[in-house]
Amino acid sequence: MSADKVLINGKIYTENPEMPWAEAMVIEGKNLVYVGENEGAEAFADEKTEIVDLAGKTVIPGLLDGHTHPASVSKTYWFIRAPFEKDKDKLFKNVAEYAKKYPKEQRPYFYYESYFTETFGEEGPNRKDIDAIISDRPARLQDFGDHACCYNTVALEMLMDENGVPHSESPIGKSEFKMDENGEYTGWCLESVCDGDTGIFEAIGWKPESTMNDEMSKPLFDYFRQYGIMCMMDGITESDENFQYVYDLDKAGKLGMYYEASSILSEVEDLEESIARVREWQKKFTTDHIRCNVIKFFIDGTNEMGDCLSTEPFHNDLTGTYYGEAFATMEEMRDVMVRLNKEKIDFHVHTICDGAFRLMCDAVEEAQKICGSDWCIKVTLAHCEIIHPDDIKRVRELGIYIDYSTHWAGGYFGEQSAVYLGQERWETMHAFHKVIEDGGKVGFSSDVFSYQEATRANPMIGMQVAMTRVDPWVPLDPEKYPGSVRPPLEGRLSIEQLIHGYTVINAERMRLDDIMGSLEPGKLANFIVFNEDIFEAAHEHPENFSDIDPECTYFEGEERHIISEMKKQ
Repeated sequence: MSADKVLINGKIYTENPEMPWAEAMVIEGKNLVYVGENEGAEAFADEKTEIVDLAGKTVIPGLLDGHTHPASVSKTYWFIRAPFEKDKDKLFKNVAEYAKKYPKEQRPYFYYESYFTETFGEEGPNRKDIDAIISDRPARLQDFGDHACCYNTVALEMLMDENGVPHSESPIGKSEFKMDENGEYTGWCLESVCDGDTGIFEAIGWKPESTMNDEMSKPLFDYFRQYGIMCMMDGITESDENFQYVYDLDKAGKLGMYYEASSILSEVEDLEESIARVREWQKKFTTDHIRCNVIKFFIDGTNEMGDCLSTEPFHNDLTGTYYGEAFATMEEMRDVMVRLNKEKIDFHVHTICDGAFRLMCDAVEEAQKICGSDWCIKVTLAHCEIIHPDDIKRVRELGIYIDYSTHWAGGYFGEQSAVYLGQERWETMHAFHKVIEDGGKVGFSSDVFSYQEATRANPMIGMQVAMTRVDPWVPLDPEKYPGSVRPPLEGRLSIEQLIHGYTVINAERMRLDDIMGSLEPGKLANFIVFNEDIFEAAHEHPENFSDIDPECTYFEGEERHIISEMKKQ
């Protein structure tokens, strides 16, 4: 048998438990037809076969990003991106400098990324501080976690309706505008998204481009391809127009990866609408590389803002009775999943605090009882920043998948959540080693939401942070946390666990394990080539792991050398 390509003399990590390591692979068309020893591979070669000598280079399967936001990142192309700063005075000094750098004529809407939640504490930011700097145009300062913002007075007034109430749409319902003790709006808003700023755009007669295009999106897609992402799940597929862009890329042979779409469920009562959207998108946009069979829901908000559901009363609640809130009941989630199971549509749920996690586990358990042997959908709980010890085993028992963004492991969101959870519980967060050790399935992702953080979509950055529990770009206070290591230390994951989550687990969860996730005969020739031993690097110098770049990638048997315009963090 003659093959297109024979790769020999490699150090190939296959993720096939029956043959964890190999030294050769054979490619015919888009697929692998042989993985094993050099001697066996040579039998596939003739005078037309391309022989590639890997010369001891390390090869791993192509990676899958389990949850990210390409459309949301693309739409932030016009945002003002400034250096990270936790000190309030320095933050506003930066705001003032960038307001001069980008005058009203260039930025009629001053949209600034970003501030840390902990900079303003429980009271949150106030429009008056922004007014003192910017009063000639609407301005918005975005929270670092992308679940809150603060408007100046000009912007706030543009958002007012005829009753004097500001309104901004959000994927999870109506946004919440905070008031002070005098009943005046402070400008601080929870769960606001840029698309909801319609009143502002109408007032100034300008609106940014919201549909993905090559200028906005190509740098990001190239970045994913450069670092070996062979598939991404879109955490919220925002519109027909953006889906059309991805579809057109694929039809033109330019997508170069697999794309898993998701239909947002804003409110429980909108379930039938969300299901109908899935069916419509399946008819319009399905290709060999594009699929849509997931509905996305938010069951709670963030630990940093306290709009979450806890298993214990909030630490700052003097009555000892407030546990926070979820955006739906257990019974509602149970019924949603019973309905989705009938439709055979998978469910992906933004789940932050341990109370919300328990609610979702209870709902899955009840739905499985109702559906019995007909249960067939895959349920993924995304983020799961804190899990009560009693619920760890339920991941395995219920067959739930966890999706976790690896670059959060070093304390990316700071310490504000300790206000609500307490320091002791804060030090148990972002620790998935117990779930993995118990046999629970944990996959990994980037969940990047804007160009401010887009370079963290590099999985090498995510792996470094997960292996060290240190975020070298947004470090914790080294005096409080020696070496800026985020507790618990035992939460550090190994390179083997991380690759497994990025490949086998994500491929299984996205129902792609028949064609990717491991390097085996019959699967796609999707893999990454490194000119150094990344396993040795991970074990000896994990703190420098993000310095490693792939030499090249192979997608469906074709060698690629892609360099994105984006620069690594």
